[in-house]
Amino acid sequence: MTSTPRRIGKFEIVERLGEGAMGEVFLARDTLLGREVAIKTIRAALTSPDAKDRFFREAQAAGRLNHPNLVTIHEFGEEDGTLFMVMEYVPGDDLGRLLASRELSHREMLELLAQVCDGLGFAHQRGVLHRDIKPTNIRITRVSGRLAAKVLDFGIARLAGSDLTATGALLGTFGYMAPEYIQSGKPDARADLFAVGVILYETLAGFPPFGGESTATVLHRIVNEEPAPLDPDQLTGISPAIQGVVARALAKDPAARYPSAEALAEALRAARDPWWDPASDKGATRSDRLLDLPQRGRKPAPRAEGAPSHAWIYLAVAAVMAVLTAGAGWLWIRHRRHRPVPAPPVAVQPAAQPVVAPAPPVEAPKPEPPAPEPAKAEPSRPTPAPQAVKAEPKAAPEPAAPARAGAYATLDQAARALDTDPKGALAFLENAVKEDPTNERAIALRIAALYDAGDYRGCSLAIRGARETGHPLWPMALKYPRLRKALEQERITPRLLRRRQAQ
Repeated sequence: MTSTPRRIGKFEIVERLGEGAMGEVFLARDTLLGREVAIKTIRAALTSPDAKDRFFREAQAAGRLNHPNLVTIHEFGEEDGTLFMVMEYVPGDDLGRLLASRELSHREMLELLAQVCDGLGFAHQRGVLHRDIKPTNIRITRVSGRLAAKVLDFGIARLAGSDLTATGALLGTFGYMAPEYIQSGKPDARADLFAVGVILYETLAGFPPFGGESTATVLHRIVNEEPAPLDPDQLTGISPAIQGVVARALAKDPAARYPSAEALAEALRAARDPWWDPASDKGATRSDRLLDLPQRGRKPAPRAEGAPSHAWIYLAVAAVMAVLTAGAGWLWIRHRRHRPVPAPPVAVQPAAQPVVAPAPPVEAPKPEPPAPEPAKAEPSRPTPAPQAVKAEPKAAPEPAAPARAGAYATLDQAARALDTDPKGALAFLENAVKEDPTNERAIALRIAALYDAGDYRGCSLAIRGARETGHPLWPMALKYPRLRKALEQERITPRLLRRRQAQ
């Protein structure tokens, strides 16, 4: 290790941060702009024409990339025989340390790896491969209070069409190399995605997928062996379908992997939902994310910071319309049920008329004059009408607080009683779903009631049953606030059983 220089060009060295594959890295201060930067120098032992060429290729390749998930290159040059590159200083920890400490949840790690894919996708579209993706080349920092990943060290990046490895040397870290790169020395963008798959496996299992005591053993296993299956009990808080995402990312055949970094990022973010099933619910992925935190690296055009998402506006309008429509429907039903009962006496009159009706057709006009008599008879039947009027007040107190469980007549009553009489309301909802398995509102309220009651197994089974009858979870949550509140609580503190446990 060489002594730390005091100054490189206009940059004043503050401290030595560490060593990379090609040289040392220093924290420095730009004396003109007053900002902190990281300076990477090339080792003196590597100052061959090929090493210099590779160093400048790194700077040129990375300098063309400007993305939130990629480190920014400010400038590069040579001074007194020392090659150096000045880049953005990213405070925080590298992903390797976070993997070792296991301090982040699976959901957080999936989002960070999705951000890595966002940055790689941006680089791949511009013809730049990284070729050395590994945890120590991924820096984790916080941006506006949120975790953010930045990909470092394009030191062996390759521009499309260039050939810096004509000697056949393998550049990179052996445990993260793709099989085709080991065999041919000619990787493409899918080799970077294989490395992301290795990190993903290590995140979930706690150990690398292709371990070994020697480099030869590691390379042999990458090319010829499949990694050990993941333990389903370790996949807490995320979808069991993540096992399929890992298998596809680590496929030996590049054609069997995800076609792009964007596609892998999409799958990683979808797998954060414990109920995501790519085979049976392909359309639920996007709607689920609309309820989650804003995502990074999305393709829609950027909007001003703090501006509301158009998707939220559309969902809010749709939710309000759904509530208004449902409310109007229930008001109409209640009006039909509770309107005054004088209608039955009118219906009884035609039943009495047929006794006179059997007369011959010639006498049909004659019954017309006696018609006023039934009208006079109406006052003689005062008893039915008062009885109907008296029955109305008895029905009014029922919505307030029924004394026994299940004593409800409508979903409105049961919904209002979820806080005051949860057992009775749940009993009514159970019967309502049995009688009409297609009643979406009853299904949603029953799931929420089971969750609030702490019956997490029953809630998991109810969610499964709802999906089997064509009622996906999150679309219902958009309509019914009670269910949405339960799911938001589940995101904070996961309690529901995973799909396999619920079976």
